[in-house]
Amino acid sequence: MKKTVPILGTLGLLLGILTLLPSAAAQTELSPETVQVTATDGLTLVGDYYMANGEGETGPAVLLMHMLGSDRSAWSPLIPALVEAGYHVLAVDMRGHGDTGGRADWSAAEGDVQTWLDWLRARPEVDSAGVSIVGASIGSNLALIGCANDVDCVTAIALSPGLDYRGVQPLSALIDGLSNRSALVIASHGDSYSADSVKELAAGAAGEVGMRLYAGRAHGTQLFSDDGERLTRTIIAWLDEYTPQGN
Repeated sequence: MKKTVPILGTLGLLLGILTLLPSAAAQTELSPETVQVTATDGLTLVGDYYMANGEGETGPAVLLMHMLGSDRSAWSPLIPALVEAGYHVLAVDMRGHGDTGGRADWSAAEGDVQTWLDWLRARPEVDSAGVSIVGASIGSNLALIGCANDVDCVTAIALSPGLDYRGVQPLSALIDGLSNRSALVIASHGDSYSADSVKELAAGAAGEVGMRLYAGRAHGTQLFSDDGERLTRTIIAWLDEYTPQGN
């Protein structure tokens, strides 16, 4: 007697096989260019540079600054989405961290932000009028200050900034340097120092500032562990809104 296989069973088997196959997105791994630049004091700074889809086409760029005790790999949850959205991405190791080496020097690190911005703008595929900075924790303080110091920086996004991290104080950047530009400040409610700082930074700012407070206690790039997809959408939406289009 011929045995028949139920249609649903066949479909289930087919779907099961398909789920075991890697998706096209999973098969396409981002391959960054490792970058080395020389800081003003001679220290070699190291980062990873990712070109956006449509290689060779001119487009905006984002500089990523990590947390204290972290390195450029902390941005791995965000980088693919930025590249897919058309942003060239430079994720760097701050001095005293990762492959950059040396020792932590936060005053010198402010100058390093400008060194990286200059490197990005020198790339032929980067639209020099479309460069922004995203940072986490002390890296977010540096992002706000670095963007304020560079008149051509489009916008800054700060994950878990603080009023004072090891002497890096961003409030004046929001009052003065970014008075005619924009910034987005983000924290979680349970990260009380940063949450209070975000409220004060937003209240004291003179320019256009967005504020987002999430549930939980996550800090800096750890926020991607709680609701990474929503945070990523928020970051890209902000960049899209303020980055000049069609350049």
